Amino acid sequence: MISSRWIRTFLILSLALTVAACSSNHGESNSRTGNVRVMLTSAPATTGVVSGATTDAVAAGGSSWGDDDGGMLSRLSQANVTFSSLLARNLNGDLVNLSTTLPQTVDLIPVINGHEVSLPAGTLPAGMYDQFVVVITHVQFVFTDGAKIDLTPPGGGWTKIIPVQTFEVVDGQTTVIELRFNPDHAFDDVDGDFHFFPNFDCDTHGEDD
Repeated sequence: MISSRWIRTFLILSLALTVAACSSNHGESNSRTGNVRVMLTSAPATTGVVSGATTDAVAAGGSSWGDDDGGMLSRLSQANVTFSSLLARNLNGDLVNLSTTLPQTVDLIPVINGHEVSLPAGTLPAGMYDQFVVVITHVQFVFTDGAKIDLTPPGGGWTKIIPVQTFEVVDGQTTVIELRFNPDHAFDDVDGDFHFFPNFDCDTHGEDD
């Protein structure tokens, strides 16, 4: 007959092993995150010069976009967009929120003219991703004459789904997502009815910490 002392010892050891295993699995599933830095830049430039761009900005390597939107760019002094969500899709098809401090409002005119703007740094679970999603909930046009127009977003906001070459977020390392804005046909005025189109693409690369 097995003594009650051995039974109690067996149960205690089994419980200890179960708790240890659960604790180990929990730590592995939640602690592995990589740092992510999202940097706003201008997409590769076409010919011509953005209206309002300074000669210094272009000479310093800034973008030189043509004004193809019926003079819209030439009338803008600011194009303030509010980023409310940034997400990445993992290879399981799940969209994962970039854990960062949003919303953040950025004037895209300096970006078009060659300046880089970093959004607040954040984190993503370590793993592979093949898509980046940008959600913008507010856009304000400020014109050179001082007038301002606030745009009402469609649905819950302007959403841009950006397929990207598969990239990896590595535990404890930094991944840079270069979010490139293309102003061609991004701003539109049709008989006083103003529109914004989030013409973004992106590139990714690692960064030494």
